[in-house]
Amino acid sequence: MRDYYKILEVPEGASLDEIKQSYRRLAKQYHPDVNKSQDAHQKFCEISEAYEFLTNHWPRYSSKYASSQGYEQKYREHQNSDVYEQFIREAQERARKQARMRYEKFRRQHEAFQESGLNDIALLITIVMRAFSLILFLFLFLTPLILTAFDHWSWILTIFFVWPFAAGLAWYFHDNRKNYFKPGNFYYSAAKIKQLFTEKHQTSERCYYCKNKKADSRPYKLELLKLKDVRFGSQGFRQHNVKYVNKDLTVMIPRSQKAFIIQSINNVVKILSIIACLFFLNISSTPWRLIFGMVTGGIISGIVLVVSGTRSNVSYLITYNQIIRIVIWIAAVAAATKFYFKPFDAVSKDTIYFVIFALVIFDSFLLQLLSIALGKYAFYPLIHQHPQVEAKIKEGYILYNDIPVLSFFYPIFKWILG
Repeated sequence: MRDYYKILEVPEGASLDEIKQSYRRLAKQYHPDVNKSQDAHQKFCEISEAYEFLTNHWPRYSSKYASSQGYEQKYREHQNSDVYEQFIREAQERARKQARMRYEKFRRQHEAFQESGLNDIALLITIVMRAFSLILFLFLFLTPLILTAFDHWSWILTIFFVWPFAAGLAWYFHDNRKNYFKPGNFYYSAAKIKQLFTEKHQTSERCYYCKNKKADSRPYKLELLKLKDVRFGSQGFRQHNVKYVNKDLTVMIPRSQKAFIIQSINNVVKILSIIACLFFLNISSTPWRLIFGMVTGGIISGIVLVVSGTRSNVSYLITYNQIIRIVIWIAAVAAATKFYFKPFDAVSKDTIYFVIFALVIFDSFLLQLLSIALGKYAFYPLIHQHPQVEAKIKEGYILYNDIPVLSFFYPIFKWILG
């Protein structure tokens, strides 16, 4: 038998918690998205196989064996028998299959994440933040020296307060010096972006979003899920966790090149509208600049859709529960705002950020109340959707779990980026 304890870098007879902790550490270390070495894939599969075998097939840890009567005695009796050797071979094969399935599932999820563009956005934000950190380091390091040289000697004392922060940034620079301005590889290059908007596929399928158009572009992927179970765990004081067990489903909605281009333009319109209102709209309240930016982006994108004769790819977000929540969000923000009409201005009260924090935290609770009150109509779109989407929603599939923060930001995120 392979030494699975050695693969997971734990001593023989280690506890189940030690095995799980070591697996998480090693899986993160050899994650193909982090470790670019040639044997990372093989190592990742070996770690997964060892974890699957010990936690699901090894009598000492597996609940299905531990729950059986006298498993310790059976384990000792059969340890040196041919039956036990056969058991080991079968268990190893099952573990290998599960490890391969685990890796294939990860690979598909990773590819979907890359194609969504979120990876590139995260990399871009990381590069911008690192550039800002470098500027901040220079400011913290040089400012006391410049003020001391050109103003007064007493400024030198600020070194004791400022330079420790600069030292922390310098340590961060040192740890990431090899790939500081290249934390990863961008999935979308200029050539790949051009290919997205110009490449056509031969198909007889019709586009759902544009009448009389062939679905010759990439389909729109709508991720749905069905809640199967909610598992609660507790390992003592301040060590509680909740795990959602979902049945995932991806609906591929046929789309033409025209629809893809129009919907992509609308995503850019929404982003630019929000940025323009945040930075240039002459209103004192930042939350209201954001709201006006979203309203402006929605109006412009709606006009583009009507003029081009294209259906929206995010109309599934318009549900009874979503409309009620939006009204409550805006009403709560309005209650913490003072409005002036000559000239028009909106000034946030001191309580505005507490209100926003409360909305984020309690939005999932509000979602639950609306689900109970509205029943099956809570998540049902008000605008007609693709038949397959409507069928799955009737079967109980939803867009996202009612988790704090996720339930608040997910619909906003999907509306902006599609």
